[in-house]
Amino acid sequence: MDFDYGLLAKYLADNISPDEMREVADWSNLSSENKQVFSEVVRLRISWNAMLYGDASRIDDALEKLNVRIDRSSYKRLLYKVIQYAAIILVLFSFSYSGYEYFKPEKQISITVNSGEDVKKVILVDGTTVWLRGGSTLKYPESYSTKKRRVSLQGEAFFDVTKNAESQFCVSTDYMHVRVKGTSFDVKVDAGNKKVETVLVTGKIDLLDRAWNKVLDVSPGEKVTYNQSRNEYTMETVDSNIYTAWRLNQFVFENATLREIANKLSVKFNVNINIESSILARRKFRCVINEDESLPDILKLLTFLAPIRYRIEGKEVFIYEQQNGMPME
Repeated sequence: MDFDYGLLAKYLADNISPDEMREVADWSNLSSENKQVFSEVVRLRISWNAMLYGDASRIDDALEKLNVRIDRSSYKRLLYKVIQYAAIILVLFSFSYSGYEYFKPEKQISITVNSGEDVKKVILVDGTTVWLRGGSTLKYPESYSTKKRRVSLQGEAFFDVTKNAESQFCVSTDYMHVRVKGTSFDVKVDAGNKKVETVLVTGKIDLLDRAWNKVLDVSPGEKVTYNQSRNEYTMETVDSNIYTAWRLNQFVFENATLREIANKLSVKFNVNINIESSILARRKFRCVINEDESLPDILKLLTFLAPIRYRIEGKEVFIYEQQNGMPME
């Protein structure tokens, strides 16, 4: 097939349309040499984006994940064409104010909410509202370019994005990207397990992999979990209210096991919760708990919902079946 190598330069410049991206993907699949060249372009783009958006500390990790062995003698001719086109585009941009505005690094603002702190509400320059949960960090530019609105997230945040048909909004994580034009959704990054959960409330979003290739369309009421270790996406229909109640300082549990509730409380109050038996741990609850309630008050609420008792000893909490007659504090 006749291929326009300028498309690879456009990909490198983050200025490629979905149709053009599909053409690049088709070309890449034609031969191993093409795949090697595209892998090198992806490396360049990851390095550029890391520098541009303040993620320089993760450049080496991102490049190592590609782990592509390149035979330079076999692809040098193709890569030279890409470099030629990229050089032309970069020179053209360097002689125009719009090019300067497009490529110049934007000053980054970083907001961190420590674990145990209240939810923080942040309004971005375009009017987008972000609720940032404890244990999370949001990075965003002081001002947006005309072509893109991009932020990076560690932890969990809920986004209510201001619509702008001319400027897509993108949330970048260590494992994938979420692209929208105007919608509301929740993103949770579980760095310990290398997972990302995305729950869509309104509108529509695209999920993209680390190389910015589109993976899935997501509709309201759908939750997608990406497991980076297995490179696996799973989708399910959920009640989005359960996953977004935290921004209202609430825990919403719908048929949640006592172990699931205990895990949430352990993180919230920095305690270790011991449940007497596996049978008790699997007991299910339906309840709404305000996050500003104290741990004893929440445990007391659970005793009204099921025949259980509890005991608190410093950072250790013990939950028993009521018939054991253990004292309740």
